[in-house]
Amino acid sequence: MSILVLSASSLAQNHAFGEMLNFSMPDASAGNFAILASTYANTLPGTVITGDLGYTKGPVQPVSVSGHVHVNDGVYAQAGAFQNNAISFANSKICTTSFNTSVDLSLVQGGVYTPGVYCIKGAASIGPGGITLSGNGIYIFKISGALVTASNSAVNLSNGAQSSYVSWVPAGATTLGTNSNFAGIILDASGVTLGNNVSMTGKILAFGGTVSTNVDTITVSQFVIADEVADDF
Repeated sequence: MSILVLSASSLAQNHAFGEMLNFSMPDASAGNFAILASTYANTLPGTVITGDLGYTKGPVQPVSVSGHVHVNDGVYAQAGAFQNNAISFANSKICTTSFNTSVDLSLVQGGVYTPGVYCIKGAASIGPGGITLSGNGIYIFKISGALVTASNSAVNLSNGAQSSYVSWVPAGATTLGTNSNFAGIILDASGVTLGNNVSMTGKILAFGGTVSTNVDTITVSQFVIADEVADDF
């Protein structure tokens, strides 16, 4: 997909989606969730979260959180509503590329993706070869099954791609493999499990589901308004 400078109205629409995914709220201290879950389980001590954490049921093992911890409060509930809106918005977008079966994203298109809406009728995986997101714009991966990444895999960003503009929307559960690097915002009420030593730049938004970490690092994406974004979907 080509990249072009958009009109003010198109830019505003994409900016609004970026703000939705980043939960821009009136209270500047709120909405910076790195992990949002109904149940959050940390299987071993040592996970580092740069951002906010929200849950109803929390972990037994300690976790380092740089931001606020919201335990079933009003901000937590509002974030859940934002998550649902973001999922609805993503699912309403017309597919620009479709895969009619389960697919290993690292093995098609040379593992390189430009801004667009990718629809997968089945499970999606990312193999050890990883993938590259190339270009400044919005990326939406709509997956009708689970999302699984292999150990030692990576989601690489190049040519202006920003993790805050990447959304992963699986219908099934998400599993990130041991020693993997991941980028983007996971919108998955079915739950998210991280293997050991996962490094992630983005958000895990699983309101209604369970998030389980091991000894991992989750850093909230920094939203940056861009001069160029993807074609209006």
